Amino acid sequence: MDLAMVHDIDVPQVLRAFANRNKLAAVDYRTFAQAVQRQSRQADQTSPVFRDLAVNPDVVLVPRLLKAAQEKKLSLEMVGNEISKIFLPEFFNSVFMQEYKRMDENPEVPFPDEDSLNVIVPSEWIQAVSLETDLTLLTEAVQERQVPLYRLVFSEGLRAFVIPSSFVPNKLTEYAVLKVRQYLRRGGNKEYLYNKLLYAFGTKEQILKDAFSLVMTRPYDAIEELKKSSSDFTFSFWAYLSSHLKKDLDKKTDMSPEDTSIYQAIVICEIFSNWYKGKAQRIIDLEIAYKALETNLRKPPYYFSFDEILDFKDAKGGPLLGKFSREELEAWLKEATTGAKAGLLPEYLIVATGKGRRSYIAKDRLFQLVLRLIGEARVDIKARVITQWKQVLEDFGSLPAMDDDKAYRRVLSALVEERLPLLDALLKDRLLSFVRDELSKGGQTSTEIDRFFNHGELSPIDELLDMPRKTMTVDAKMLLPFWYSIPILRAIARLFLKKKVKTTKGKKQPEKKASEESTPPSAAKDRKQDFAKAAKEIANRLLPSGMSMEEYLRELEGRWNTMLSNDAKKNLTEDVNSLVRDYLRRTLRTMKVSSFNLERVKGMASNLANTPTLLKMKNHAALELYIEVYILRTLSK
Repeated sequence: MDLAMVHDIDVPQVLRAFANRNKLAAVDYRTFAQAVQRQSRQADQTSPVFRDLAVNPDVVLVPRLLKAAQEKKLSLEMVGNEISKIFLPEFFNSVFMQEYKRMDENPEVPFPDEDSLNVIVPSEWIQAVSLETDLTLLTEAVQERQVPLYRLVFSEGLRAFVIPSSFVPNKLTEYAVLKVRQYLRRGGNKEYLYNKLLYAFGTKEQILKDAFSLVMTRPYDAIEELKKSSSDFTFSFWAYLSSHLKKDLDKKTDMSPEDTSIYQAIVICEIFSNWYKGKAQRIIDLEIAYKALETNLRKPPYYFSFDEILDFKDAKGGPLLGKFSREELEAWLKEATTGAKAGLLPEYLIVATGKGRRSYIAKDRLFQLVLRLIGEARVDIKARVITQWKQVLEDFGSLPAMDDDKAYRRVLSALVEERLPLLDALLKDRLLSFVRDELSKGGQTSTEIDRFFNHGELSPIDELLDMPRKTMTVDAKMLLPFWYSIPILRAIARLFLKKKVKTTKGKKQPEKKASEESTPPSAAKDRKQDFAKAAKEIANRLLPSGMSMEEYLRELEGRWNTMLSNDAKKNLTEDVNSLVRDYLRRTLRTMKVSSFNLERVKGMASNLANTPTLLKMKNHAALELYIEVYILRTLSK
C-alpha cells in the first residue's frame, strides 16, 4: 500500500499487502515495522499518524495489531511483551483451499493435514472436531463459522485432516462420495462389493444395480438422493456399502496415503448417511405429530387455549410436546392462523374472549362448535330466564323484556356474554359470516348452518337460541299455580297478598321448630330410588345427544380444570366433587322429590359455583354445567 496516498493507516490491510508482495506465511514484526516506517517518511508529515510512524512506528502499530488480534483478524506470536511474528488467516485458508482445488481435478489426492503441507495453523483459526460427536452438531448449528478451518478427528485411529469450515457439510460430502466412486472404479472392486451387497438385498437386485450405477455415473445425483431421500433403501445401501468397504480395507496391513484417504471418505459417508437418515426420520415424525395435532384440534370441545394444546396426546396416549418443541409448535400455530390463500381465511382461527384468553379453533369445526355452544347456552339461559320471570310473575310484577323484543334480546345478549364468553365473541365477530361465505362458494353449506342467518345477516340472539319471547313468557306462567290464569282469583289473591304484607309488616315472625324424625329404612330406600329416577329423567334433557354422563363430565372437566400437573388436576376435581357431595347430603334431607326438577338442579349448581372459592375458576360456565351433571350422576347411582 502506498502510504503517501492516504491520511490514515489500516494496519491489517497494510499487513496483507506486505505479506502478499513478499509471499510470506508469517511476517516478522520488526521487518514489517521498518518497512512501514520507511514509507511513512515519504508521506505527508503534517498528518500526526504518519509523523508518529516515521519517528516510532511501535506507537501506532502495536495497539492496532493487538486490537486486530482480539478481533481474530490476525494472530500474533509474542516474545516477552513484544510482538515477534504476525500471521494472517487468509494465508492458511488459501493453502488448504489450493489443495482441495487439486482434489477437484483428481479425487485420488489425499485429504490434507498440517504435516503434509508443512504448516502450523494458529489455534485461533482452527477447531478440532470429532466426527462422531461434533460434526453433525456443527452442521445443524445455524450460526456463522467461528473459525475458518476444522481439524476433523477420527476415532478409528486414522490421521486427522484439515478442511475449510465453509465446506461442511456439502463439499465434504461431495469429496467423500467422489473418493468412494474412485475406489469402486479400481479393478474389480465394484463387482466384488456388488456381490457382497446382493446377499443383503437379494429381492432388490435391480434397485441395487441402479444405486451402484448412480454412484458410478452420476455421483452428484447420488449425493442429492442421500440428502433428500426418505427411502430406507438409500440409507441401508450406504450403511452396507460403508461396512463392506471398511472390511475390505482393514485386510491391508500397510495402507497407502490414498487408501487412508478412502477410509476417511467411507467414515464420512457413513456418518452423513446416518445424519441424513435421522433428518428424514425427524421429518416423518414431525409430519405424524402435526397430523395428530390437527386431529386433536378438530375434536370436541373444538376450541383450545395454548396451554391445552401443549397437553395434547398422540394416538398412543403419549405427549405430542417432545415430538416437536414449544418453539416449533408456536411457529406452526402462527403459520396455521395467518397463512391463507387469497380471499380465504386461515385453516385455524384465533378468538379472544377477554382476560388474555385466546382460543384456537379449526375453521371447518366452527359451526359444530357454535351449535354445541348454542345448545349449552339454551339450556343454561332458558332456565335462568324462566326462573327469574316466574318469581316476578308470582309477585304480580312484570319486566320490559317480557313485552319488548329489543329489551328481551338485550337480556339474552348480556347473559350470553356473562355465561358463555366464547359464544359471545363468535356472535359479535364477523367470523361466522366469513366462514359461511367460504362454505357457500364450495357448496358445503347445510340447512343447519343456514338457519343461523337471515338474508345474509346473522339472526337475532333469540332466534339463534330458539327462545322466542312469547314462548318463554308462556313457559314461565305455566309454572305458576293454576289460579294465576283465572282473572278473578288472580285479582283476589293479589289483593289478599297485599293486605297480608301490610298486616305482617314490622312484626317479628315466630321461629319454626324443626323436628327431625327418623326415616324408616324402607322409606329411605324408596326416596333414594325416586331421586335416582328423577335424576336420570333430568339428565336425558340436559345431556348432549349421544353422550353419557361420564363422557360429558370428562369433556366439561377439560374445559374448566386447566391445571397442567396431572396430580394437581386430579386433586382439584376431587375437591369440587367432595364439595358437591357434602352439599347434597345437607340439602336432600329436607328436599321433596316432587320439587326436584331441572330448574332446582340449576339453582343448586349456581349456589355452589358462586361460592368465593369456585368463582376464581377460569371457565365458570363450564364449571357450573359440570356441577349440574355431577349432581345428577351422584343421585342416579
